Amino acid sequence: MRRSDGFTLIELLVATAVMVVVVLYLLQTFTVQHRTYEVVDQVSEAQQNLRAVAALMEHEVRHGGFMVPEGAAVCVVDVTNGPDMIFVSDADAIDPTGELEPDLGARVTAGFNNDSTPDTLTVDSTTLDALAFYDNDGDGTNDTDFQVNGGAILVDADDQGRGRACGAVTAATATTVAVDFQNGIGTTVNPQELVVVPAHVYRVDTATLQLTRDGRLLAPDIEDLQVALFYDLDEDGGVDANEYPGSGGSEPVFNPAASTWTDALLREVRINFVARSRAEDPNREYDQGAFQATGNRAAPAGTDRFRRRVHQATIRIRNVGGRDIGI
Repeated sequence: MRRSDGFTLIELLVATAVMVVVVLYLLQTFTVQHRTYEVVDQVSEAQQNLRAVAALMEHEVRHGGFMVPEGAAVCVVDVTNGPDMIFVSDADAIDPTGELEPDLGARVTAGFNNDSTPDTLTVDSTTLDALAFYDNDGDGTNDTDFQVNGGAILVDADDQGRGRACGAVTAATATTVAVDFQNGIGTTVNPQELVVVPAHVYRVDTATLQLTRDGRLLAPDIEDLQVALFYDLDEDGGVDANEYPGSGGSEPVFNPAASTWTDALLREVRINFVARSRAEDPNREYDQGAFQATGNRAAPAGTDRFRRRVHQATIRIRNVGGRDIGI
């Protein structure tokens, strides 16, 4: 009897089962690889954001105090249960090609209440040099060196050891600057030679986790920003263990008003960023994500499935030190 070619039912079932096993294995491998790619991609994105932000901030902090009073180089609003805010004097607004004297600033004649409230300062001029830099009214002509949504730092030019006040600019004309101040500059009122200078302001929106510069989005998924100031009190050329505001901490107090902490002796600004992945880790078994506490901020309790990266930058300021500031 002649045999017919082909496969038996049992052979087909075995082959199908083997194929299903192979396909499932390949799908599982693909899924694992895809999830790994997502994690690596998000962590790389967070690291790139940190590098880009740090490079810009390091550049601006390094140039803080350029042609303005040393006390107006940097102003920090310190928060222990949230991100800090940092104001850095705006070197972009100053034209270095002109014949300028150091300690430029808009002289304040009225309007400062020395507290954490919005004030409208009356000044001699909002153009520090001969050339206005910002066009706040959108008419195509630059009209002031103070940028709306940017920052402002106010100091007593005759007694810079009093500390500094800073806040966001809400409006600016030729002779007025409206500022939402975050603090005052100490209790002493005389001698009083108040000047205000334009600044860039960096802050983190805790609701959206967006780091902004002058009110514009700079980087997403930034969870924290912590800033510390370090001084050379004994003027030995280095920063020693206790040469920072506060007692035993690594962060400045909200407003260091004592003359000890004048920016003439400021040597280092230390900035810590915490970036978070834009989405949770797709691997369900990963649940060890935790907030990364830096500076003097207390870490919220609990874990989640986000990946985080921390970047620290220590910056030496070029334009402070060596000037007579009358402390």
